[in-house]
Amino acid sequence: MIARSEWRWALLCSLVLVALSSLPYLIALLSTPADLFYTGFLSNPEDGNTYLAKMQQGVRGEWLFHLPYTAEPHEGEFLLTYYLLLGHIARWTQLPPIWVFHLARAANGLVLLLALYYSAACLFDDLSRRRFAFLLAAVGSGLGWLATMLGAMTVDMWVPEGYIFYSLFVNPHFPLAIALMVLLIQWSTLGWESTPFGWRRLSGQVVCSALLGVVQPFSLLTVGLVLLLYTIVRWVQAKRVPWPEILSGMAIGVAGLPFAINAYWVSSRNPAFVAWSAQNQTLSPPLWDYLVGYGLVLLLSLPGLVVAVQRRRPSDVLLVCWTLVTPLLLYAPWSLQRRLIMGWIVPLGSLATIGLYVLPEWFQRRKVLVWSFASLTHLFLIGITLLAALGHSEHLFMSRDERDGLLWLAEQAAPDALVIAAPQTGLYIPAWSGQRVFYGHRFETANADVRLAQVSAFFREADRSLLEERQVDYVFYGPREQALSSGEWFPDASWRLGYHRGEVSIYAVRQE
Repeated sequence: MIARSEWRWALLCSLVLVALSSLPYLIALLSTPADLFYTGFLSNPEDGNTYLAKMQQGVRGEWLFHLPYTAEPHEGEFLLTYYLLLGHIARWTQLPPIWVFHLARAANGLVLLLALYYSAACLFDDLSRRRFAFLLAAVGSGLGWLATMLGAMTVDMWVPEGYIFYSLFVNPHFPLAIALMVLLIQWSTLGWESTPFGWRRLSGQVVCSALLGVVQPFSLLTVGLVLLLYTIVRWVQAKRVPWPEILSGMAIGVAGLPFAINAYWVSSRNPAFVAWSAQNQTLSPPLWDYLVGYGLVLLLSLPGLVVAVQRRRPSDVLLVCWTLVTPLLLYAPWSLQRRLIMGWIVPLGSLATIGLYVLPEWFQRRKVLVWSFASLTHLFLIGITLLAALGHSEHLFMSRDERDGLLWLAEQAAPDALVIAAPQTGLYIPAWSGQRVFYGHRFETANADVRLAQVSAFFREADRSLLEERQVDYVFYGPREQALSSGEWFPDASWRLGYHRGEVSIYAVRQE
């Protein structure tokens, strides 16, 4: 049982962590000079803008997703529906999509942290151990701060889905997916000995599985394999069929598998999505990268793993299964290896808690130092992203002229209009005005290398051949395009100047 006072403590800590994850964005916004526009991102703005681009389709009322960074016509698919839903919410509430993005990020972060405390309470009876396990998993990272200063870049510096705080700092769907994984695994494994089989719990599993299938379908693979291994071990231990665990797995499979199958079907059938999948290679780095990337948390988990294997309680079996399944998936023969790191910090944090309490008492008394040291990479990340924001990085800001040009496109151009722009501008256009671009993203632009070369030739060498290949509607020419062309690019005489302000001109290529 979890006392009300425990929930109050967990809620307070969670609110503080969510506030800390949001404070850097507020600082960046308030420090933006008048001649710049802050896009609302700090870490990985490349993917962040693609999330806004997906939301723009929801703002238009669409439920089938198209790749806005791909010029080739293609059918929409029931994919990435979560961000389409956020776009619909922005339309219903009349809030800017970037506001909805961050409100969802904060709300989902709070849900994740409370689910994390619930998990710790399921695993530990002692209050101090619950709190330590919660805090260690919530803020734990690795030695990326040190590796960066030595010239290396480990996973805790660039793979947010592998960590709790980093996930809730970056986007809404990572924390939601991890929370769903935690609830699914906990509800499917622990507590069957002391409570009768309940349809309420089974219904919760069905809902969470369906949601996870929508938000992050490949995470169902981790959940399924953890539950499969856990069920087999418990079957051998108890020498009886573990029907509650089996029924839980069946419910999760029935609810979640259709979404996972659909994602696989789309990526192997729709040519545009096939090209995206072929480029979206997220292979695992070397093993040493993960060892450094989980640092003290991983080190403390080793004695905890030994204790768990020796004791073999149901909670121990769960932690061992989850901890061992993930590394196997990280090096399985498929292109999304690294994505399956999602949620691994949860069992590692719990095993590290077990490991801490088998160490000498003088070490146990230094819990605050332990989780403080484990959180250094997250503090380092906030610091360097804030420095980029305070330095007004071109990846985080656009000029007011560019912003006004995008507003003009949003109001005057059709949603399916095709625009040519420099790569960075091409990233912004689907996110902030909603049109398609010839090139804008290294993964979501089909045939990205070819398209990038064509866009570069268009501005650097005035090569207009791509205009004949695709029915281009507009050319966006602003400061980034000027930098790409060294200021020597000129529009065709047949084009109509649709918009001009400051450094930005937008030309209508196709005459009405």
